[in-house]
Amino acid sequence: MPNNGTRKEPALKKTILCILAAGLALSLGCGNKENLVVAKVADRNITVGDFNKAVAAMDEKYLPKTNDLEGKKELLDIMINKEVMTLKALAAGYEKDQWFVEFWGNFKGQYLVASMENEYIVKKVSVSEQEAKDYFDKMRNQYQLSQILVANEDEARAIREQLSGGADFAEMAKKYSLSREAGEGGFLGTNTVGNMFYWVEEALADTKEGDITQPLQTPTGWAILKVHSVREVTPEKDLQYARKKVEGDKQKKMIAEMKQKIEKDIGLVIYPEAVNMIYNNLPPDISMEDIVTYKVTRDNAPKLEIPEQYQGMILAQYADGSYTLKDYMKIYDEIGLPERPSRKLGKEAIVESIHRRIWDSALPTYVEQQLKVQDIPEVAKGLQAKKEMMLTWKFYEDQVKNEVSVSDLEVQDYYNANQKEISSPERREYKIILVSEKAKADQAVALARKGEDFSKLVKKFSEDPEAVQSGGGTGLVQKGHFPDYDEIAFSLSLGQVSDPFQVPRGWAVVKVEQIEAPQPIPYASAAQSIKAKMQEDRAEKLLKEKLAKWRNDFAIKINTRNLKKAELSRTRPSDAVLDQKAREQQIQQEQQQQQQLQMPR
Repeated sequence: MPNNGTRKEPALKKTILCILAAGLALSLGCGNKENLVVAKVADRNITVGDFNKAVAAMDEKYLPKTNDLEGKKELLDIMINKEVMTLKALAAGYEKDQWFVEFWGNFKGQYLVASMENEYIVKKVSVSEQEAKDYFDKMRNQYQLSQILVANEDEARAIREQLSGGADFAEMAKKYSLSREAGEGGFLGTNTVGNMFYWVEEALADTKEGDITQPLQTPTGWAILKVHSVREVTPEKDLQYARKKVEGDKQKKMIAEMKQKIEKDIGLVIYPEAVNMIYNNLPPDISMEDIVTYKVTRDNAPKLEIPEQYQGMILAQYADGSYTLKDYMKIYDEIGLPERPSRKLGKEAIVESIHRRIWDSALPTYVEQQLKVQDIPEVAKGLQAKKEMMLTWKFYEDQVKNEVSVSDLEVQDYYNANQKEISSPERREYKIILVSEKAKADQAVALARKGEDFSKLVKKFSEDPEAVQSGGGTGLVQKGHFPDYDEIAFSLSLGQVSDPFQVPRGWAVVKVEQIEAPQPIPYASAAQSIKAKMQEDRAEKLLKEKLAKWRNDFAIKINTRNLKKAELSRTRPSDAVLDQKAREQQIQQEQQQQQQLQMPR
């Protein structure tokens, strides 16, 4: 049981997770040179290529500890178990069950869309050295802009014609624009090339102060831009960034062009009057803090309520159907809380949610029927591997996971017998002096050990501006919060000053200010994680027992000679390293959650 009483992946590898990881790795394919068969399970082959791909793709905590023949046999055994469970799932008829047919229909479309992007876009995009340099030169251009955003091309062209006739841009934005800046006359502020959407940057090419662009299509509608000023600045980012930006923009443009073609083919029209009706009836905005702290959930979140007499109004129309305001009320309810349209995000977010809904339904069909991505061998193999992985998991749930149980009395008995081990981790507060030269660190240590106030020494010596301002204190933290300093700080006694030690940013000296011993965790707080751990252990034991029986149902042959030719290039780190990484990951997640709470609202 972990000493902090919370659920954590144990150092002991879980058989089912290893099996699923091995199955996922098989979706990556292999080259002709790797087609030597290392094992055969019934009529299914595991090749050297499959083995090598599993090694490369598998999470390190599931790998063997050694890369010798025994380590290879250990990993191969996991891959054999995967094939055995897949064959059992297929024999049980899971693939034909109604729940799976429906689930697979949805998942297959998403997978094919992702595969299309990889095969037709990512793999085909390249960036020359000249393209990167040309774009880097453009990154010197800074623009001050305003925008009018509408849903349809005809409306955009009509507005552009009025602007050509002398209409005021800001007033037209206030009257017609769907963007969140509409109330400010569409004013977007100042930005430079390299920090804007590619369609904006393309439209601004060769523009000058006072110009108004022709309507340009964006992922959420049609935009018209006004250039208030253009000036030259020093780029904030380097040539490498320029290359990545060009590559990313090319990919996004190709995807956008495909979506635009589909929308044109199906004759999509979005009606601004209906968008206005939705916007005017949006419920009060929900803060991110309320979402991440579960104060507001799907169950109690305010609904989008549109007066009944308007619910039949058409919001969007296309060849295969239409969406009314009543339909959108349901769509709104299905959108995750952080992504829901809000008054803060403006009418643009409503239009975007409609586009996304149509893309989600039209793109998979287009990719499968028009592009036939599923016929690409690598995609077909990956799709089959995904299907088998899901069937294997369902088979595991039915045959193993749902077969084990743990009573509350058993949980209480475990807690009573292991109370000393069920505790929160030790926490420490220490102060840090960070300098660039060892000589300065030696001087700080000497003064600290003579009794000088360490906080004053931080301000006198430290070259970290934040530390100087705050006094260099960490606050009470557990090991893993500051990896560069933890090894030393958690080896000292209370009040002890360390010797100088090197860190990535220079030389450091730390002093331990406070030590909080591990604290017992109450039963109410620990019970859930104890129960989960006990269930996992019992499921692990039962799975191993059943695998031994299931394997007898199939002919299994291993070719040791070919297995020796496989490469076990990665091995599992020590349990201590894995535990440290798990702590660091947990701390990182906590910090990210805290940052979300501190986001401006």
